[in-house]
Amino acid sequence: MRILAFFLLILTFFTFSSCSKPIANANFPYPKITYIQTKNPSIIPQDFANTLINRFKILYEEQPNLNLKELRFYFSDYTNDALEDFRIPASFSLVASYHLTLNAQAIYSNHTQDFVQSYTIPVGIFNPPYAHDFDGIILKILEE
Repeated sequence: MRILAFFLLILTFFTFSSCSKPIANANFPYPKITYIQTKNPSIIPQDFANTLINRFKILYEEQPNLNLKELRFYFSDYTNDALEDFRIPASFSLVASYHLTLNAQAIYSNHTQDFVQSYTIPVGIFNPPYAHDFDGIILKILEE
């Protein structure tokens, strides 16, 4: 019984702590954000794009870069360990993960720069649209 109560307490804390995080302000003047779905050779859950857009807007409000005019991005190399029938034994893990690569192009007022980052995100802790997995690359884009 104590284990169940502990589990429910942790689950409740996790839910309330992640839900208290803000969603982006719809009235803020963000740069144009374009998700290019046609470059994705496989079906990638929309949650990744929604999370990136939400986190970008939140971080842009905190650190606006007025030189940034547009952000274009797409995901590639997506796999989900939880759906794989065959795994290579050398890469075996007890925790199923999403594997994907974020390809972003930031268009500034005076130049354009490409950013590429690969991610391994455990399935159980990915919490869209509040996940902070993409914050590192977003901050690089905003600091440019």
